[in-house]
Amino acid sequence: MKVYKITNFVVVLLVIAAVYQTGQLWLEGTTGYNFFYALAENFSDPRRQADGNVLLATRYAVGEGDAMFSVYYPDDTGNSTMLNAANRALEEILAPNDSSPEKTTADWKEILEDRCIVMQYDFMIAGEEYLNSYKNLRSSQRLERFDYITIVPARRTGEESRAYFVNSDTNECVMFRCSAGAASASLYQVLECKEEDMLYISTGQRTSASVLWRNLFVPQWAVLPCEYAPLTQEFVFERDGEPSRAALENTVKNFFRNFSVDWSTRDGNGVFTFSDSQTVVKYHPSERLLEYYSYENYGTDKNRMGLLEGYQISCNFLKNDTSLQTDIYLADIQRTINNEIIYYFDYAVDNLPVSLSQSVQDRIGQPHAIQITLRNQAVKEYRRYAVNYRTADEATEQINVQFIDALDEANKTYQAVVEEKVITDVKNISLGYHVDLAGSIRLKWFVTLYDYTFVVDTEQEQNNLTAVSATP
Repeated sequence: MKVYKITNFVVVLLVIAAVYQTGQLWLEGTTGYNFFYALAENFSDPRRQADGNVLLATRYAVGEGDAMFSVYYPDDTGNSTMLNAANRALEEILAPNDSSPEKTTADWKEILEDRCIVMQYDFMIAGEEYLNSYKNLRSSQRLERFDYITIVPARRTGEESRAYFVNSDTNECVMFRCSAGAASASLYQVLECKEEDMLYISTGQRTSASVLWRNLFVPQWAVLPCEYAPLTQEFVFERDGEPSRAALENTVKNFFRNFSVDWSTRDGNGVFTFSDSQTVVKYHPSERLLEYYSYENYGTDKNRMGLLEGYQISCNFLKNDTSLQTDIYLADIQRTINNEIIYYFDYAVDNLPVSLSQSVQDRIGQPHAIQITLRNQAVKEYRRYAVNYRTADEATEQINVQFIDALDEANKTYQAVVEEKVITDVKNISLGYHVDLAGSIRLKWFVTLYDYTFVVDTEQEQNNLTAVSATP
């Protein structure tokens, strides 16, 4: 009797497999899918899956307790070895224990005096949304918003580890602590500054926080001038200066479940369109903009999508764009009134950001290089300025302006152009590559005073400042 049951079970499995394979053969190359295909896609579609729960920082700094830091941008799309280690240590610190969280004013000199990792966001994060991913955390001591997470791991198990959540607007801080386990001790071992010509100093330790509060870490050089190689740019869907359908198809096919070249058209304006019943992908050569839109309906989700979940869905979706060969980082997050979440990304090269000029932003119609819109745990829209960057072969440019000199020049221009008053609000000072419409890409200082951002050249002889943006 048992043999018959086993035989019947095997026969049923073979019948199901036969029906599935027949359906695949009949439906190959069409836009409709049978039940078995849909069932398989429900478990394999990378656009709907989320790996892990860590929200990568815009940038992160590693310090060894000597007030000198190395600053990094995530070294892979949606992943970083050091950040993964930091996330495991953070989970360990936030796990239930006998210690109570403390809400206080951030003392950066104390926070940064030991070996640590500081995760910085260029935007505010809702504390409730972030900490909700830590299901076992029970605490009334939370910040409404924060933009810094600092983890101070213990050298060995049994010693104290700490995590600080800081709001740089108000300088409020919540500190969690625990008796360290293996994760914290492991993080301590991997935190090490690299020996480079350019190191970062902590403004929280060396300058007044009431004047400079947004960016805790600014680079400086022991000896100037410092030579560097400028960036070159590659328009990924062009060959010999002209749009290439073949290059487009190599990437576009990844956005469709069953791609067919018969679905492509090109209109009188030169815009390429690839589409089926659920997906449309366009490439605008004049703007060099790749645009994806999904009409697929995944149903209505009554639960509010979390920032961590949405971030991981975005990272998984980015794997479809195989033309993306430059590192990127998370630049901003925005919720809309339609319960959508928009994730913005920008490019980074050699641990320095690539900032698009206002003229480039106006041309592509968005404030950042990449924009991903999610609704109901699915990517509905993807827009990318389709460019890759790499360093030139020779170091033909030089830096001879330190951040304090750039701040002084920005102060003078603010007094002359905007308003004569004592500057008490320096929101940000950062170093990065500046890209304009002409294709010139050089390192610049970006100094934000109140709501005005000034771009300062890093070479003294060409020191001209421009107010590139003003936000009311």
